[in-house]
Amino acid sequence: MSPEPASSSVRRRALYIFLVCAVLFGLGQFHRYSGAVVMLPLAEDLGIKVESLGIAAAALFFASALVQVPIGMALDRFGPRIIIPGTAIFGVLGSVLLAVASGRHDVIVARIMIGLGYSAILMSSYVLLAKWFPPAKFATMASWLLAGSSIGGMMSSAPLAWVISHYGWRLPFIAVAVITFFVIVAGIYIIRDAPPGYRHDRAKPASMAQSVSGYIEVLRHPKFFNLLAMGFVAYGPAVALLGMWGGPYLEDIHHLDGVERGQVLLFMTIVVPLGALFFGPLDRFFKSRKWIVITAVLTELVAFATLGLVDNLPVWVITLLFVYIAFVQQYYVVLAAHCRASFPDHLVGRANSTLNLISIMGVGFLQSLFGWVLAFSEEGAGYRQSFLLVAGLLVLALIIYAGSREEAPQTHAKDGSGTTRGPGPG
Repeated sequence: MSPEPASSSVRRRALYIFLVCAVLFGLGQFHRYSGAVVMLPLAEDLGIKVESLGIAAAALFFASALVQVPIGMALDRFGPRIIIPGTAIFGVLGSVLLAVASGRHDVIVARIMIGLGYSAILMSSYVLLAKWFPPAKFATMASWLLAGSSIGGMMSSAPLAWVISHYGWRLPFIAVAVITFFVIVAGIYIIRDAPPGYRHDRAKPASMAQSVSGYIEVLRHPKFFNLLAMGFVAYGPAVALLGMWGGPYLEDIHHLDGVERGQVLLFMTIVVPLGALFFGPLDRFFKSRKWIVITAVLTELVAFATLGLVDNLPVWVITLLFVYIAFVQQYYVVLAAHCRASFPDHLVGRANSTLNLISIMGVGFLQSLFGWVLAFSEEGAGYRQSFLLVAGLLVLALIIYAGSREEAPQTHAKDGSGTTRGPGPG
């Protein structure tokens, strides 16, 4: 269980660990969101049709999804201090390869390496937050993690478009590779798997066989499938727009230039931390995480249905809808807290990594879905059909998730004397 850290040295190290995780996750967000800005100039430079790069955009997410299960097992067995640098170095190499890419194959391989490199950051961060901060602070700290890391997403929009217009699309990825390398080095010196005096769960796996059996235990958990259904659409709809297809949509349908597209995407990235900070503390004020998620998804459903059903929406309305989708998608922090509260300590890494796997697969699927629909639809109709398909998936996820179970969120923690204490790190 997480202790109430009393010493200033423990609180200071907890803060440093949080900052390292936030920066690394932010660098990963830069890569995840940069597709909507970089794919058009990249395709023009390399002589590739932008429609053919949908698989390259999705490759990052599919690669990350494929390793979530072994990463969850490795996290529960070896801890984030070893896993973070061991995986993040692939992000450095992938960023360099993308910067020197000469064809579509290079771009796909680079995106795969980037996906592998940043695949462990979020789950490692969740494991560290669960051990370095009190349980009642988990959702709040997760929201601050997403808020802080959103700077990377912001840099991938209008600022990246400006850099590309002046210096080309290759230089930014060299710069990100260098920054990532130095943060990895800092993390090696800063990160510790648990604070002094932390009481480790005796059920922690000692062998790979026990790790596998732990995954079986997670998958057998009552109603876990209901959580996974919502996880599949908890990340993908907004990232499909922000990470790839929002830019081409604004160019093809509304004829916005690169700077104008970058401004819309920047507005989307700006509200990401606001959404995370909004949703993070909600489970400390409401009795049900499940109904927080359901309410958020219902409003997101309305936004996608509007995009798909209403003709000739003005650009300002499109911008508001895109921005709201990016904002409301941050309910994922509440869904992650719902998942975390459903499992004991020794299964947290595997449970959240399974949820993350499904979420990442949802991103790859939805990014690919837009490309498939556009390839087989009449000109101008593919985007609206894609929006309606997303709305349909949200309806299906809501129906399944409504049957999930949950425990009431903890709003206070008690110390050894039985005195009720606030949720802060103390």
